[in-house]
Amino acid sequence: MKKIFPIILLVTLPLGSNAGKFNPAGWKTNKNFSLIGSPKAKKGGTLKTFWSSFPPTLRSEGPNSNLSILSEMHGLVYESLLGMHPETLKYIPGLADYWKISADKRKFWFHINPKARWADGSPVTAEDVVETWKFKTRKDIKDPYSYMVWNNNFYQPVAESREIVSVRTRRLDWRLFMYFSGMSIFPAKELKGLTGDKYLEEYNWKLFMGSGPYELKPENVKKDQYVIMTRRDNWWGEREKQNIGLYNFDRIKWTVVMDEELAFEKFKKGELDFYVVGKAQRWKEECDFDKVKKGWIQKRKIYTHSPEGFSGYAFNMRKPPFNDRNVRKAFAHLINRERLINKLFFNEYGYLDTYFPGWGNAKNPKVRYNPRKASLLLKRAGFKTRNKEGWLTKNGKPFEITLEYGHQSWTRIHKVIQEDLARAGIKMNLKLLDPRTLIKKIDERAFTIYFISWGGLLLPNPISMWSSELADKSNNTNITGFKDPRVDKLAAEYNKTFDVNKRKELLKKIDSLIFRQYPYALGWYADFTRVLYWNKFGHPKTYFTRIGDSRSIKYLWWEDPGKEGKLEEAMKNNKSLPVGKVIVKPWKDGK
Repeated sequence: MKKIFPIILLVTLPLGSNAGKFNPAGWKTNKNFSLIGSPKAKKGGTLKTFWSSFPPTLRSEGPNSNLSILSEMHGLVYESLLGMHPETLKYIPGLADYWKISADKRKFWFHINPKARWADGSPVTAEDVVETWKFKTRKDIKDPYSYMVWNNNFYQPVAESREIVSVRTRRLDWRLFMYFSGMSIFPAKELKGLTGDKYLEEYNWKLFMGSGPYELKPENVKKDQYVIMTRRDNWWGEREKQNIGLYNFDRIKWTVVMDEELAFEKFKKGELDFYVVGKAQRWKEECDFDKVKKGWIQKRKIYTHSPEGFSGYAFNMRKPPFNDRNVRKAFAHLINRERLINKLFFNEYGYLDTYFPGWGNAKNPKVRYNPRKASLLLKRAGFKTRNKEGWLTKNGKPFEITLEYGHQSWTRIHKVIQEDLARAGIKMNLKLLDPRTLIKKIDERAFTIYFISWGGLLLPNPISMWSSELADKSNNTNITGFKDPRVDKLAAEYNKTFDVNKRKELLKKIDSLIFRQYPYALGWYADFTRVLYWNKFGHPKTYFTRIGDSRSIKYLWWEDPGKEGKLEEAMKNNKSLPVGKVIVKPWKDGK
């Protein structure tokens, strides 16, 4: 599912025929910020990574586009009006070089950088921003969350001149400037006259032309096999301050490797350049092989302040048995996280007791494995007797559900849960599906229970996942069907509260209300990234940005010819290279 990333460096872009007449008096800009990338970075080479499945679409909008891997790819092609510096979290130029906000905080203006160009060399203009908004608010692209964000919060933007665009908000909301300034901009020339049906059909496997550092050529899409992004040699923003040392690889190739074990073996053979170790057991038992000991492959556990999301078993609250809170709460007490963390995860992870890690209510109950309490809750829900096979029954029907999942590597985890549920009298079948089929089923709400990990937001947005408006609609992140008018009211108040401390208190109240409804049986979390990589790359001393993770590799690292030569020589002569420090904590503790 799509993880909404913090805006880290969406580059500058626009233009204007009367740019010389622009008077910046009264406008804001930011030229006094530290470089995000390294000035030592070199351009060139191919970064080889993988997807565990081919996405159901490559579109940025519409059904099945709600995936983090797509957001990451689109971020290399499209740019937004402004970016946000990953150290200071202050706005920096993007497509716009200047901006301003009205005294009532409900109108925003942006001046588009005169240098900004689309891939075909034509200028980015205010009209592109207007047409992008109109496109994102179309109902026929079948993207209810996009419609809700852009239509419910903003009036149609106005192109006040070729290079100045303004927008008025429908309500007071502290996050709306961040939203609009961070909206990916598409070319008006492709949007005009494009119907929703035509977009959903013709752009399923291609992208609009972008203004950013990379492009996706049709010949570089091999469905079910790979996607290759190529760096543009005519990118207007390459020398802009916010982009120095960034976007260094000539090509980024995602190969589909559906089997996790095969992906690990391909990495060890050099067919993949880096490998994020998601399995704790592998990290503890399988990551000190000969190539690591010789320094050919480097091993790092990197701690950052990347926003934390949450994970857990999501319940479809729209239908039995999980329309009953007692059943959901019982399941939460039957998910044996203690056993998982201690035995399978080597105590690498912590317990999740909030839906807003780092922001939530510390007073939420600490739900732990408790089959006795679960039994009482299930009796309250009507599951009072067992049949001759030992399964709990209600109205003569056994308690039987199916957990569908998309990757074989999760079987060992789900089997632990399956065993504990069986002891409690619940039959949970496990069904492995093609990931694309599974994503479609989740988006269409054709599931009963499903494990998912959500990415974190830099600044939490309760309404995006918990709004009652989204509960009965498909293709959005409220997959459980959660509805609570109290949460809606508090979320609305949260959105218009500019005082950070007051927002924190509101978020705690929201978290508590959600927690008591048990829409998920919460999972576990980690505040680090475990990664192996071939010793041929240059990177900043911090490896990632302060709020980044392994995704930073694609735009922050580079292929170092010197290191590559030393690696080739060492492998040829079976010699060792220096082995770096495994545990890396570049940032001070705390957020």
